[in-house]
Formats: sequence, structure tokens, C-alpha cells
Amino acid sequence: MYKITSRWPHQDSIKIEWNLGKRCNYDCSYCPSSIHDNSSPHTDIAILKATVDKLKMLDKPIRLSFTGGEPTVHPNFSELIEYCRDAGVSWISVTTNGTRTAAWYTKQRVDHYVFSIHFEYDYSKILDTIASVIEVKDKLMVNIMALHNKMNEVRDIVVKCKVWYIPYAIRRIRWTEGDPDLFDDLRYTPEDLDWIKEQEATVQGNCLIDVDTIMHSNDVIKLHMNQYKDWSCNAGLESLMINWDGDVHRATCRVGGSLGNIYNSNFVSPTKPVTCDRNFCTCAADIPITKLKIS
Repeated sequence: MYKITSRWPHQDSIKIEWNLGKRCNYDCSYCPSSIHDNSSPHTDIAILKATVDKLKMLDKPIRLSFTGGEPTVHPNFSELIEYCRDAGVSWISVTTNGTRTAAWYTKQRVDHYVFSIHFEYDYSKILDTIASVIEVKDKLMVNIMALHNKMNEVRDIVVKCKVWYIPYAIRRIRWTEGDPDLFDDLRYTPEDLDWIKEQEATVQGNCLIDVDTIMHSNDVIKLHMNQYKDWSCNAGLESLMINWDGDVHRATCRVGGSLGNIYNSNFVSPTKPVTCDRNFCTCAADIPITKLKIS
């Protein structure tokens, strides 16, 4: 393997992973306190709108992906979506735990949803919500968070997704309070781990590997094909990550360090690729960024 890139023509645009805030209505045991809590204040809508204006100055087509925390708990989230659309943002995705109503999700001017099912909370109604949303917005996927002690429930959700034709990917849990580069596979039984690795994502593959292999980024991670240390990576050219406090990095991996704070107007956009210094690329959003093996 010497190259990986997006199979879609995204190389001339820039994807912004925007952590809208730490506030979340869940408190999952595997989600670190550095990116979620139940009490952080919401960022003022005026600051968020001003940030959209600054992103437009990058002079590239913008694809926004809202994350958190739980982005949909922001009281002005719908207003922000409308502002992004009116500003000409070309594509908007939202990662959510699915606890809003189906009616709320379907009326948003959003191109794509990533629903995450977390098994430490009551998920009985969430799949029904997703099934309703997919009737109106066909571009969505479900991340099934495969908690090691809930594998019977995980298998049950997989069966339901197949029956209802809901695209999904199974995500092993990464206990990020430990080694940030590795998934803690030892928490799974050998049978459960083998089963997870045998499951292929049912969403379209979004990565082009070398010249002829198409695969979804979640499967790239699952099969440990995500080792790009010392490769040249276009993180910062094809992607940016805005932290909950406005600090900006090239990607969710934060390789290369801070680029400044966009909320405080001291952010500087990079102009060159970066050399990866991570043992593993562990975020599905970062995998399709163009990477070249340096010989």
C-alpha cells in the first residue's frame, strides 16, 4: 500500500470537522471528559455564525461535519444550519446519538446524518427514528458502537439494520483514556472480536487504496490497515478540525499541533502537507484524507 485517498472528488474541497461543544445528554463510559460533559456552556450563536464567515474565506468548497458532544442539543443549532446554507456551504453532515425526534431530523437542511447507537442508554426507539428519517433523507449511516459487554444487543441491532436496509458500520470501542492509538481488543472475547472483524460496512466504500481497491474507512481501521506513520498527509489541506473551544487542528488526530483559534481570529490555514507522526490513524473521518507513502 502506497497511497490512500477519498474515492469521491473531494481533494479540491475542505472538510471541516466541527466539535460544536462539549455538552451532551449522554455520559458514555468510553467517551473522554476532554470532549464531553453535561454542563459546559453553549457557544454563542454570533460566534458560530462569524466562524462560518471565516471558513468561507478559505476560498474552497466547504463540507461541514458537526460533531460534539451532542451537537443537536445546542439551542440554536437549527438556526446555525440555516445560516450555513444561506452562506453557500455545499455539504452538511451531523453526527448524533439520535435522541431528537424523527420530525426534527427530517426538517433540517442537512445532507447526511451519522447516527451512533450507544448501548449504555435506552436505544429501543432510536432505530425506529432512523427508519423514519431514512424515508425522507436517504443519505445516512449508523455507527453501531460495539460495547464488549453488550454484544448480544449489538448482534440484534445488526440483524435489524439488515432487515430494514439501514446502512451501518460496526465500531470497536476505543478506550481513549488509555493508549490513544489503539483499540482495546482485549476486552472482547475472541469469538466476539472475530465476529466484528468479519462484518463489512454496508455503506459505500469511501476510500481508494492504491489504484483499484475501494473500502470504507471503518473497515480500514478494523483490519489494522491504518498505519501511516512517516507518510505525507494532506490533513490541513483537505480537512480541518475545530475543537469545542475554537482551537483548530489539521484533523481530528491533531497532527502538527494547533493552527490557532478561529473564535479569536488568530487561526492560520496551512499550505503544505504534514508528515504523520502517529502509529495509527484511528478516526474514520481522517482515513480518506490523501496520504502518500514516502519511500
